[in-house]
Amino acid sequence: MRNAVGRHAGKLPGASCEPQDNGDRVKRLFAVVLLTVVALPAQAQLRRRVPGVPEPAAWVSLGIGLFNGSDVSDGATSTTWDFGRASIPQYRASLEKAINNTTSIGLTGSYVHAPFSYIGEGGTASCTQCAAHLNMLSLAASAHMGGGRGLHQVLEAAAGVINYRNLERDSDGAALAPTGGNVDPYFTFGYGFGYNFDAVTEMSVVQDFGLALHERTGLTSQQSNTLTQRTLRLNFRYGFGNRGQVRGRPRR
Repeated sequence: MRNAVGRHAGKLPGASCEPQDNGDRVKRLFAVVLLTVVALPAQAQLRRRVPGVPEPAAWVSLGIGLFNGSDVSDGATSTTWDFGRASIPQYRASLEKAINNTTSIGLTGSYVHAPFSYIGEGGTASCTQCAAHLNMLSLAASAHMGGGRGLHQVLEAAAGVINYRNLERDSDGAALAPTGGNVDPYFTFGYGFGYNFDAVTEMSVVQDFGLALHERTGLTSQQSNTLTQRTLRLNFRYGFGNRGQVRGRPRR
């Protein structure tokens, strides 16, 4: 009896047998709340400090496509060059200066070694009809629109000149008129879709439609002086230089 009284001596009536239980819980809860309050501003500050992505100052592109064309008549040599709408490889390259992250302007060149049917009057540097090849080279001012992360639309346009040169008969390699070649103005418009893997790397598939305007001198109203071109091409673009910073996306 004395021991029992001694064990409870000095305690107020109703006091807990587990000292400081409630106080410890309050302290732990206060510590958790304090850590949360401190962590939230730090996390928000980290989200705001995501570094920007460098925006390229220029773009270089390489492309390969399937070219096909109609026919065009040349009055000076009384010939017609019929490309037969066959699909043949076209190689394309461009160098462009960035205006902003979706628009650039520059120079574009292309090359096609094209088979065609040469139809003429016979005689020197000619034939009545024979299989032949020629080189088509173009150089043009160009514009590109479209960009951003992921999948996006692409619009392209170019205006310049196209040079027909090295017309040769397939059977013996003989030169065909005009032996000095011919230069025409031409225009192309392209539409397609691109995908940016990052800020400086893009691949796209573009359908081009082009017109080359030949001179009408010596042609009848039934003869065409317009070469219609269509090209479906795969393009790879790479950006370089640093035009500025694009704000990065906040981390989650």
